[in-house]
Amino acid sequence: MGFLSFLRSKPEPEASAANAPASAASSAPAAPAPAPSGDHAAIVVRAEIVDERHRLCGYRFSVPFGGKRAPLPDPVLIDTLVAALLPEFAQQRMALVQLGTAAVAAGLHVPLVAPHTVFLLERKAGDPPVEALAGHMAALRASGCKVALRGVSLEAADEPLLALCDIAMLDLNAHTLAEFQAMTKQLRMRRPEMKLAVEGVESWDEQRMCLSWGCNYFMGHFLTTSDKVDPDAKVDQSRMTSIELLNLLRSDAELPALIEVAKRDPGMTFQVLNWANAPSNGQTTKVTSLQQAFMVLGRNQLYRGLTVSMFRLGGGANKDRDESLLEVALTRARFLETCSTLPQAKRDELFLVGLLSLFDVLLGVPMASLVGKMHLSDDIRDVLLGSEGVYGPYLMLVMLLERDKVERALEIAVKLGIDVDGLAEVGQAAFKWAQESIHHTSADD
Repeated sequence: MGFLSFLRSKPEPEASAANAPASAASSAPAAPAPAPSGDHAAIVVRAEIVDERHRLCGYRFSVPFGGKRAPLPDPVLIDTLVAALLPEFAQQRMALVQLGTAAVAAGLHVPLVAPHTVFLLERKAGDPPVEALAGHMAALRASGCKVALRGVSLEAADEPLLALCDIAMLDLNAHTLAEFQAMTKQLRMRRPEMKLAVEGVESWDEQRMCLSWGCNYFMGHFLTTSDKVDPDAKVDQSRMTSIELLNLLRSDAELPALIEVAKRDPGMTFQVLNWANAPSNGQTTKVTSLQQAFMVLGRNQLYRGLTVSMFRLGGGANKDRDESLLEVALTRARFLETCSTLPQAKRDELFLVGLLSLFDVLLGVPMASLVGKMHLSDDIRDVLLGSEGVYGPYLMLVMLLERDKVERALEIAVKLGIDVDGLAEVGQAAFKWAQESIHHTSADD
């Protein structure tokens, strides 16, 4: 799964500050990159990379081509990735980017160099020769970056490449399971220090299988796919309290009713007081009661805070996976909120659609069971239960973008009256906002 931004040569207007949720700091859009020749936008796609602990440890940045889009010249590709803030992102987390050997030989990769940049090269039979490819890999490592290699071979002639490879990129769909297992076993034995990354992982069962065979990084659509759905599963008490509070907020319940529910769960009381006393709320005196806390937060901020907290409650073995889902959901929600010019109330509901659209994956419970426990508008209920209704096209739009179905997504955007030229800034700002929001809410917790 991935998320993209469209980058054009002309700057686009910033999303209105009035659209920014009160629960997190807003962020400015990135500067646009030079566009390639022709009428079509360059597209930066970000695909999630999940590690052994189910943490979203980084992204693969790429610019797909095909159909109406021609491959970008190497200098334009580099400028586009710089404008997509890859070097800044790679200061903290892994940024995997594929480059051709010609770009490396010309030194075009230098602007992308950062502590966590990983350059992906592709090994093709006889092209380039082993010695030349090894030289490029050595040059990249000398710049302080790591090197990933697709098309690794167990042949003796390719041993120099394995010696310089930090991450071997394997495609689960390119081998039978027996062949794949045998290859991972041999690579683990020969180069125990080398990491193994797997592309094409489509389910958690496949992820667990690859993990058991010694793989370290996993890429595919599995993260947002339900693992094991149990129709009879029970939602833990803290999440049930959150759902009940959300229901009360949706029905415009009075403050005493909210306080009564929150008091039943000491953990929820503690959490709400923490939110109210967060530095971002600018309180000069400490908030010590739920009544004060609810007044400080207001209904909108409390609603969004409770929704986000659903991904962080419960703890347990899935904590890192839940945090990864939160990052995807926040990016999705922010994009939906800011991609249109609908009235503010509709944008607020689109934000919730983005977050709630992954609740069944988060909790392992059928969406119908969750929707039945929550007081939602008919529009939100319709889209969550079957991508129907007024919000259905918006959710379909963002999901198509996440899966790199760009042409179909743009067709929907045009039908919805969305400014396609402005999607460049919306996509980039949504991604950046999600990163900052997670840091912001983590600091407040």
